[in-house]
Amino acid sequence: MDTWQVVLTAPRGVSRSFDDTDIAEWIAELERRVQAGDMAATTATTYKQGVKVFRQYAIEHPGDRVGPALIRGWKAAMLKAGRKPQGVNILYAGVKHLFRWAMADNRIAYDPTRDTEGVKRSTVSRKHKREALTDNEVLAVLAQPDISTREGLRDRAMLMLMAYTGARSVEVQRATIKDLHSNGKTKLDIYGKGHTEPDDTLYLVNQGLIDAMTAWIKVHPRRYDLDAPLFCSLGNRNMGGPLDMSTIRRMVKGYYTMAGVLDPRKTTHSLRHSLVSNLIRRGVPPTKIMTVTRHKSIDTLLVYAHEVDRDTDPAEGYVDYGKTD
Repeated sequence: MDTWQVVLTAPRGVSRSFDDTDIAEWIAELERRVQAGDMAATTATTYKQGVKVFRQYAIEHPGDRVGPALIRGWKAAMLKAGRKPQGVNILYAGVKHLFRWAMADNRIAYDPTRDTEGVKRSTVSRKHKREALTDNEVLAVLAQPDISTREGLRDRAMLMLMAYTGARSVEVQRATIKDLHSNGKTKLDIYGKGHTEPDDTLYLVNQGLIDAMTAWIKVHPRRYDLDAPLFCSLGNRNMGGPLDMSTIRRMVKGYYTMAGVLDPRKTTHSLRHSLVSNLIRRGVPPTKIMTVTRHKSIDTLLVYAHEVDRDTDPAEGYVDYGKTD
């Protein structure tokens, strides 16, 4: 495998050799942070992937100094290759972490990412790329799992959690049994991106959802283990282990197909869109909806409101040119 050794040159001429040994020590530091609970394992994995991709690009451009120009070229190359701005920024986060760690550890005198920002994302679109399900489609999907089986009980609870709380698939995947609790209201603590401690709470209020969750917990293979995944694998090779994101997506899309929901724009995330659209149609105040969706900007919510208004009362319906001969 190609080795990586570069010279980081600051604008004033300060330079220092930086190679794979430094990266190996940085990776070891990430692992220590994960073990200490200071960083989520998924964040460490993402950071390492970002540095791996950048390292390969730097090797393929040996004549370029590792500085803002090379980093911008790397980001431009990823965008040209079809990566979305969000994906580029996720990878870039690992590169920034590497060089900031190296600076703090006195390994380099200049951070090449200091004056290089992430890729600018476009302003909030006035239309979502994913379509919400209709109310009838949501009910049809929820009716598909075979609740005479343990897998069906798990899947129904998972689908209902998404449909009635707006839980993101990653929040479903990260939840553990201890995150589900009650003090008069049934709640599920959830974890933000990169967080090792819960930072928000979902309320399980719909009685059908509560019943579905109770039925699933009763047959959960590790129901007495508080650290077990709330929604776990039931396969022989990974019984009781965590589900991966691709498995959750395939499961949801499989039930969509069974329910006759075939529009490719309707994805796992569409269940969350369906909840928001349903609340808007029912006249729930935007500030109250934001406590469920956890959107930081009301502009995002306004996109939903715009789509609901267009669907329920399109302006085109008011066009009237009078009688025609």
